[in-house]
Amino acid sequence: MILKKAVISNFRSISGTVEVSFNHFNCIVGQNDAGKSTILKALDAFLNEPPLDKAEHNVNATEDSISVELHFDPQNFSFSLGEQIDTTFEAEEIVNEAGLLVIKKVWNVTASVGKPKLSIVRKQYEGDNDFLLKSEKQLISQCKEKEIPTTKGNGEEFNNVEKRQKLRAHNDSTHVAFEYAYEDMPTSGTSKAKMIADAIKQALPAFQYFKADTSLSDTDAAIQRYFKKMAFDLIKTEIDTDEIETQVRDQLQEALAKITSKINEVVKSTDTVRANVDFDWNKLISTSFVSDNTGTDLPLSSRGDGFRRITMMSYFEYLAETERKDENQQIIFGFEEPETFLHPSAQEDLFEKLVGLTENGYQVVLSTHSSTIVGNSQKEHLIHISRPDNVYSIEQTEVNYKAIAQDLGIKPDNTFTPLFSTARGLLLVEGVSDVIALNHNSLAYKEADAVSNTFEELGILIVPLGSCGAVKHWVNLELFTKLEKPFHIFLDSDKEELAAQSLNERLMSKYGLEPGQHYTLTKKRLLENYIHPDALKRLVPGLEIQYGDFDHAKNCCGKHPNNEMRTALGGYDVAEKHYRSLTFDELRMSWFDGEEDEFINLFNTIKAKLN
Repeated sequence: MILKKAVISNFRSISGTVEVSFNHFNCIVGQNDAGKSTILKALDAFLNEPPLDKAEHNVNATEDSISVELHFDPQNFSFSLGEQIDTTFEAEEIVNEAGLLVIKKVWNVTASVGKPKLSIVRKQYEGDNDFLLKSEKQLISQCKEKEIPTTKGNGEEFNNVEKRQKLRAHNDSTHVAFEYAYEDMPTSGTSKAKMIADAIKQALPAFQYFKADTSLSDTDAAIQRYFKKMAFDLIKTEIDTDEIETQVRDQLQEALAKITSKINEVVKSTDTVRANVDFDWNKLISTSFVSDNTGTDLPLSSRGDGFRRITMMSYFEYLAETERKDENQQIIFGFEEPETFLHPSAQEDLFEKLVGLTENGYQVVLSTHSSTIVGNSQKEHLIHISRPDNVYSIEQTEVNYKAIAQDLGIKPDNTFTPLFSTARGLLLVEGVSDVIALNHNSLAYKEADAVSNTFEELGILIVPLGSCGAVKHWVNLELFTKLEKPFHIFLDSDKEELAAQSLNERLMSKYGLEPGQHYTLTKKRLLENYIHPDALKRLVPGLEIQYGDFDHAKNCCGKHPNNEMRTALGGYDVAEKHYRSLTFDELRMSWFDGEEDEFINLFNTIKAKLN
């Protein structure tokens, strides 16, 4: 169940209606008081239903209501409508014309704000041809009327799902008119509509919301709940708690019976009491982190806010690296300014951990002022909020990265500018690990007489720009193209198979850059795929690891199942830790395909630009 879109009306800073689309990673950015948190609070209002205050209603709204409508890709989520046979939202046509599950909540605003009314969009057939909300008896009658063979449910062959499928096919073949329309959902009762509402509630993702003013103790509580549930599930699986409860209850009841007997001797017959023994295994479990750098146990609550934020980041990293046991368990993480209290270098780590959450199937929606986080985000993941003439505006499809950069003060990386005057050419790469790898390659290849010079000897300055689609990348690139020095870009292909087209290639083409002339992409998936597994086995004794050219080699190291081996590998930083230790022969195992050497081709391309 993936969130794809929200339609928000008359909520907080939104007067009228706005739409916002969502990816797996979503970075909401804008100036102070632009209304970045409004989107997060709307998701919270819908998914967690905290009591809304009248002040949440936009003062300029022309309607006496607040509404939030969410569109989800149901991904064939399986559920039952009180029947033996499971079905899906798609199969039951409880979707809009785009195949998305659309759920709307409306809060009426008078003197106060009441509970929301729920409605969905579904395919509704004309007149008596509609059937979704009918009982088995009504479905049989409708099938009989249309001469559709069926009978009372007997399991797999005949059931309500089967009857609705046949009626749906009949309506389609006879061209019965239909429309996609809203249907109000009841909040009580046992009707089919109530069963649908309950199924939707079960299918909705959880929304873990960390507000900017959320106390860190509340964050600690969220972590506590996660690990308490893990421990409780383990107890229920591995221990016969029913047997333990019976033994304890039997032993307690004898003493309790005597006490209740004495109580009942002195109270009226209408006031008699009885003893009850309840068990709450959750309360037996408590987890905590303490700092031992002082030689004594120092609770995290006594440490600084920045340190405690780091523990929160580690919790997110754990979720990102831990395989989910229940694929239907979807969580959307919402963060307001998660960079608060963090040093810029720690913000880089935070960004990596948040992206890691999305790689494990979660969705992330965050608002931020951090130029570090925004600068490293892909352009298509940005949601730019502005309020021209005090009108709430969302910019996504044609994001102006220059305007965003100006809003947040993102400037070109000037770390290397003092070296530009002496550099003869620039090799632009994604990150520090690429700088390390290519400099090491040029040195190892020169020592083996495979190339004539190192990059340093040629006056080639290797500069990290950030990932291909990152805002920072294009701010920096604009600077480099104005330096009037020859440059070449070297990027990961990110391809998952040989025949796939690289997204980076499409991005380069979009910005008017030609392959070979302006840039080169790796033939393999990532830089880390050029660290041959056999080389890692030499560098990390006892290591068992294997990956191919288009496997995610970085994740293979960062998510290695053996904790000790993962640490020895350097985790996701395997290239920074081990690439300099690769021998020329080990480099050739990956860069040479039997016919041509990929690095030598890159070297010659760059060298030719100096002439």
